[in-house]
Amino acid sequence: MKNTLDTIKEYAAGITGVLLSIIGLLVISQVVFGSSASIDVIGNLQDIVNGFVGKGASLAGVITLLLLVGLLGQSKGK
Repeated sequence: MKNTLDTIKEYAAGITGVLLSIIGLLVISQVVFGSSASIDVIGNLQDIVNGFVGKGASLAGVITLLLLVGLLGQSKGK
């Protein structure tokens, strides 16, 4: 059972790493190509963060954002 959970954790960490790399590449492509890029990645990220800490946000949203940042930082350190 422990081996199965470890395998699932490794797959999840791998998928998270790939997705974060893709997001980074999309942000860089938008910076380089500007508004001619087909996806507004920076605007979408701003909308997500504004949902947590923007107008009408609650303390629960801020705590959730801090937990997500902590979890992502923890997975990068391993």
